[in-house]
Amino acid sequence: MNGTLDPKAASELRHELRTPINHIIGYAEMLREDCTDGSPDAATIDRIIGVAREVLALINAALPPTGIATLEDLSGLLADLATPQETVLAATTVLLEGAHDAQFVADVERIAQAVRRLTAVPVPSALTGARESGPYAGTGTAGAAATVRAAGAAPDVAITPHSTSARAGSKGRILIVDDVEENRAVLARRLEREGYDIDSAANGEDALRKVAQDGFDLVLLDVLMPGMDGFAVLERITGNPDTRSIPVIMISALDDLASVVRCIEHGAEDYLTKPFDPVLLRARIGASLEKKRWHDREADYLRQVTRVIEAASAVELGTYAPGALAGVTGRDDELGRLARVFDAMAAGVHARESRLREQLRELQSDVSLATTEYEAMHQSAVTDGGDALAVGSVLGDRYEIRGVLGTGGMGVVYRARDRKLEEDVAVKTIRRELLTGDAVLAERFMSEIRLARRISHRNVVRTHDLGDADGQLFVTMELVQGLTVRELLMTRGKLGVASTLALARQFTEALAVAHAAGVIHRDVKPENALIDGDGVLKVMDFGIARLAEATSTRTQSGLIVGTPAYMAPEQLVGEEVDARADLYALGVVIYECLTGTAPFQAPSAVALIARVLTVEPVPPARENPDVPPALSALVMQLLSKAAAQRPASAAVLLEQLAELG
Repeated sequence: MNGTLDPKAASELRHELRTPINHIIGYAEMLREDCTDGSPDAATIDRIIGVAREVLALINAALPPTGIATLEDLSGLLADLATPQETVLAATTVLLEGAHDAQFVADVERIAQAVRRLTAVPVPSALTGARESGPYAGTGTAGAAATVRAAGAAPDVAITPHSTSARAGSKGRILIVDDVEENRAVLARRLEREGYDIDSAANGEDALRKVAQDGFDLVLLDVLMPGMDGFAVLERITGNPDTRSIPVIMISALDDLASVVRCIEHGAEDYLTKPFDPVLLRARIGASLEKKRWHDREADYLRQVTRVIEAASAVELGTYAPGALAGVTGRDDELGRLARVFDAMAAGVHARESRLREQLRELQSDVSLATTEYEAMHQSAVTDGGDALAVGSVLGDRYEIRGVLGTGGMGVVYRARDRKLEEDVAVKTIRRELLTGDAVLAERFMSEIRLARRISHRNVVRTHDLGDADGQLFVTMELVQGLTVRELLMTRGKLGVASTLALARQFTEALAVAHAAGVIHRDVKPENALIDGDGVLKVMDFGIARLAEATSTRTQSGLIVGTPAYMAPEQLVGEEVDARADLYALGVVIYECLTGTAPFQAPSAVALIARVLTVEPVPPARENPDVPPALSALVMQLLSKAAAQRPASAAVLLEQLAELG
């Protein structure tokens, strides 16, 4: 009987012999847990467990996990199984004598059934020569496996279906997958004692169906099963994005290294060999479930983070509903605190936007009424300047003059038709003498216009181009239909707080984008802002005001072109100005909208300048009791004579205005 067994046959035979040992030890250990130390039953059960472990050692020695076993070792093993089999059967007989508890009796009988299966194995032909005798002769190892499984199925053992939802207090839901019913039964009994909810599947297809339909916390998966084996089931579970987070522990009597490595490589969380040690089983299941809980918490955390990100996008789109993060704000962690702060901020933004919409509606109403009144008051055309272009003439072979929109110290503003682009534009002529003889000033002016062309914002009149036609300088701009703020005040006298805030906010947005582009307006006043029928304000003449300021020393003995009423003190005395000079001027415009008058008035330009430089204005709240104290204080801050005491930038002012109302 020299030679070795086929490695595959040896591995399968080892699996079949270890399986009943798993049943013997499993049921015996549960019986032992219910016995009192020192009792006769406890001693008998301990003897059964000890003998079973001795048999396990014999099997491991004769059929090592490498799968290489000699026929001589196997022959000796089969002979050695007889004595322990008789010992355990005798012990079960002792336990059954006088036993009355139905569960105790059933478990002892299961031990007896398992120990009888130890010798129900095929006898390889190499051990018997050509002789074929005995009930398993000639079947081969594969046939033996089927025979042992059929013989080992306990007809009185069944797995009771469990609920698909975890009961209260459960430590987790576990799916046991094994084609041998007795294997499922002993493992289910063990885990139910530990406080787990158990369900089972007898084959791979049933296991995959249950995993897909029900939420399991862990799968205990046998390796050798007919049809779809454990390897294929494992690959399907770990390869599916919907189930790959469920940990899988392989439990099998097949303990060769290749099988263990294959399972781990395909995503198994762990690998336990039968018969398993209950302490080790408990520890590994606990560790796997804890890892699953951490994974679930992390996945939930990421889902909640996604909700916060989506909420931020909704705020940006203006569709966020306050309270939409209720499920996240209840968390007692950093994300929950962030969500609570975010929700409060979003609610504030929502309230702010609601206020701004209401303010805009008020401004639209004022503009509508003012437009009707203004048109009734000014039926005649705007008085043409002496150098006005004739209606119907074409400027620069491109712009057909359609009418006069207004006049000023710089020149005349016309409505014109751009024949090249087939659209209406505004054309502002520039008096040539303003640039005559000063090449530096002319270059600076053109540089300012180039900067102004870069400003693109809904609250800025877009500057298109600078042209020169037969000695006539002109700037083309976006044409806006509406009233200037000056015309609005002429008809309404003063504006309500809501309308003023809507106007101020849009004016500030225009200044913020211009300042960001490096352009300071320098001539902010009611005449340089238009409001259309939708209440949209557009600031005009960016880049042109610099020319007026630069040429002021050559007009009227040094007086500024236009009125000094809207100019900051530093601008009036010829100091270098920055963006805060525009904010001062805007403060004057807001003051006038709230009260109907400018903060400084005098009979002459010189007296007016003196008052701007030396006198503190009356707070707008004293001129108009409807003005809220906070708004009045902000206007007074804008009118500070020292630039450093005003808001630091238009962006800062925009935030302050948004909080009012």
